[in-house]
Amino acid sequence: MKVLHAEFDRLDPAADLPALLTQRLQQAHAAGAGAVLLLAGDGVPWPAGLIDPVLRAAPLPVWGGVFPEVIHGDRHDPQGLITVAIAEPLQGRWIDGLDDPAEAFDALSRALPPDPVSLVVLFDGLASRLGAFTEALFDHLGGGVSVAGGGAGSLSFQRRPCLFTPQGMRQGGAVVLPLKRRMGLGVDHGWTPVAGPFIVTHAQGTRVQRLNYRPAHEVYRQSVEPLTGAALTPENFFDHAKGFPFGMERPDGSLLVRDPIVWDGDALVCVGEVPPQTTVHVLQGHEDALVAAAMHAAQRALQDHGARPQGTLLVDCISRVLFLGERFDRELKALSAVMQAAGLPPTFGVLSLGELANNGSHCLELYNKSIVVGAFGDG
Repeated sequence: MKVLHAEFDRLDPAADLPALLTQRLQQAHAAGAGAVLLLAGDGVPWPAGLIDPVLRAAPLPVWGGVFPEVIHGDRHDPQGLITVAIAEPLQGRWIDGLDDPAEAFDALSRALPPDPVSLVVLFDGLASRLGAFTEALFDHLGGGVSVAGGGAGSLSFQRRPCLFTPQGMRQGGAVVLPLKRRMGLGVDHGWTPVAGPFIVTHAQGTRVQRLNYRPAHEVYRQSVEPLTGAALTPENFFDHAKGFPFGMERPDGSLLVRDPIVWDGDALVCVGEVPPQTTVHVLQGHEDALVAAAMHAAQRALQDHGARPQGTLLVDCISRVLFLGERFDRELKALSAVMQAAGLPPTFGVLSLGELANNGSHCLELYNKSIVVGAFGDG
């Protein structure tokens, strides 16, 4: 895709969002854009009742989402708005049913072009069937398509419309945006095992209920409490779990990160599904390893692109911010330095609830606590 400009605004919660959004869309249209990618932070309210009329009346198609935070250059902000003016029209599609247990995602066959090269996929990060959607998308695409995407939604974990479409704001689905040129992709996480392995002996969707035939919360608590020095409770669970995700073993021995976010009864609820009989480890992060992983993902994206890219789309997990705190700036600055050294303009992107990518060596997968870097060119 060819980006004409990526405008960053820091929003006041009392700002007239419909007026500002209308102004930004008109500016993109006047600049010759064929579509807009709109990335918004959840630090200000985005009421669908006010925003929908703006999206429907826009002079060009608008796609995007509301995420915990947005990224522009080496800064991140929950009150940010990034208006990305894209030269070519984006033939985006809305895919419904990410909460429907009976949905087979047949609409993907109509939504995808015959021979897609790259996709940007934005989805409701709190939907219950993200794993099934990911599998269906891969079944339709195969392994030769570059995919980068992330989960929209709020850190309050309250469900509300969080995805922008030309028809208005929606939830419980995904926005699929085909691109005409291949993206170079880099994916990494930097988390290391500290306990396990454990077998998931009972799980349903995103709920892990038994590990080694014992209540999942007991196994997790006994693994993590000695490392934190604090007693885990359902009330403080997320404060501690943000530093100790699960790592699901792949056939090649590498680990796919899953983020437990809620302790509910005997179960731990994750962002993304965890299949029964999966082998998992409890992981821990260290600042240097996470920063190194971000730099590696950026370098890999540049190498994977092959030619000279024109820009960078970044999808980084919000839980990396929650874990690193103020030290997260070090990760963004390190990544930005790699891209600046390659002569690219400031990176734009989101801090997400789950990351989606096909990095070339694995199937299309849903990630947690990971970083996805997409290097893109014109078209």
